Amino acid sequence: MDIKKNSRRILSFGVACMLAFSFWGCGGNENAKGSVFENSSALTMTEFSEPVSLTPYVVDWYLQAEPSVLVTEFTNYGTDRLDKGNPVSVEYAIDVPRTEIAEEKLEVSLTETFAEIEQTLYFSAKRSSVDIYNLLLDTTYYYRVSVQLENGDVHTKSSSFKTAGRPRFISLEGACNVRDIGGWRTENGKTIPQGLLYRGSEIDGGRNAENADFCLTDKGIEQLRALGIKTDFDLRSEKDKVSEYSVLGKDVSRTFYNAPQYNEYLRAENKETVRKIFSDIAKPESYPIYLHCTHGVDRAGSTVLILESLLGVSKENVIRDYELSAFYYGYKQVNRTHNNSGILALIEGIEEYEGETFADKTAAFLKSVGVTEAEISSIRDILLQ
Repeated sequence: MDIKKNSRRILSFGVACMLAFSFWGCGGNENAKGSVFENSSALTMTEFSEPVSLTPYVVDWYLQAEPSVLVTEFTNYGTDRLDKGNPVSVEYAIDVPRTEIAEEKLEVSLTETFAEIEQTLYFSAKRSSVDIYNLLLDTTYYYRVSVQLENGDVHTKSSSFKTAGRPRFISLEGACNVRDIGGWRTENGKTIPQGLLYRGSEIDGGRNAENADFCLTDKGIEQLRALGIKTDFDLRSEKDKVSEYSVLGKDVSRTFYNAPQYNEYLRAENKETVRKIFSDIAKPESYPIYLHCTHGVDRAGSTVLILESLLGVSKENVIRDYELSAFYYGYKQVNRTHNNSGILALIEGIEEYEGETFADKTAAFLKSVGVTEAEISSIRDILLQ
């Protein structure tokens, strides 16, 4: 039994009873101190009539283009970063002078009763709107604005919205090119679940100490920890180590792999490294995982391409996922043909293995380096729905 949760529920029930008593004990006087005004007519807020897209429109254009079109056709639309998903923005207004407001907040929940709160965000005197980041795709959320006045009155209003769009970009303060591999569908109709494996850039400034996009701030650490990360899956070399523990904390496991990239994955001298990477990905206790190299492009891109291929994502879509790294403003040169030994060479090498499908051939490749059938089954059990 979760004693803390039950205690909070009992306390919440007690507070609700006290407020109700205060209201009815005053003969229904709506101006009584400490009253709660649910769906108050004095409070208005943003309402959503259609699913809210979390994907930048340029990324949508790219995903809808013919498979032969390179991502570089879409990276010249302005200079803004497009490796972060759109937030859901909620604005509110209330017919009360600002000097009378003590606190104004937005709560986000996956349940209509708000039994569990996913995010709590606060409005400010300078900005009566808040942005909600890192939401799940294709998910219904409930949101509630609460405005507490200096006299103790609380005005609340709640509603809901549904999210749309893919892929799921993740916004972290002090990291770039971060996204959830969840949401991609396989050729046999299954879906990679969200919230289990994230890929992106380094988060401790090991190679980019002077660049603020590669070293998490305190807020960025809080944002990434909020995703429940258990493993800092570091594809860099141990020489890039900044400290003894992951920047996410001592309770987060970290292993350095000195991973290969592109067709280096196919070389005999890298067999043990590749085996180790995928044997560790097969461990259920490692999840959720933050998998990264330095920029989240080459080593992370190659590793995730093999992983998604094993799961049955089409060649077209594993290439698209790789090329999404081009939407970070420093990576406009990234595409499937950016060098002679890139992603296409890796795909061609895997194609030489036996199997009816590309997923089968990827499994055959991994078995050739020592990944067991049981480990392959474990990866698929974890990452397919």
